[in-house]
Amino acid sequence: MRIKALAIAAMAAGTLATAAAPASAVANWQPVDTTPTWECSRERVHQVSNNIKFKVCTIRNANNDAQGVLVVQHSGTAPAVISGEVVTNFGSNTACAGSQLNAGFTRGCFAPTVHVGSGGTLAINARLRVNGVDQWYI
Repeated sequence: MRIKALAIAAMAAGTLATAAAPASAVANWQPVDTTPTWECSRERVHQVSNNIKFKVCTIRNANNDAQGVLVVQHSGTAPAVISGEVVTNFGSNTACAGSQLNAGFTRGCFAPTVHVGSGGTLAINARLRVNGVDQWYI
């Protein structure tokens, strides 16, 4: 009887621990090709390497939905470890998961799409961490 009670208590604790876990708000990096419909900043060179460039973009559709994107391009020869975050003035914010970026690839970290309405200026900032070194695009 005591073993059965311990087993039930353990199952209940496991269920509560699983239910209490926070939802992940981290975005994964995806292959990306910017298009003329994207509003992008000029590329900046990351302080870690002249071969790693990054920019921020806003994608807006006909329904007045928008999202922020951090775009990273790597033209070097050795892989780099990247992570970061996207911060906007319209609520399209996300953390960008740690990932290996191989030479010759371009990747984007997409923040969530949110409704922004028809007026106002959309502003976006991003932080790119390359091999442990942060640099903001403001």
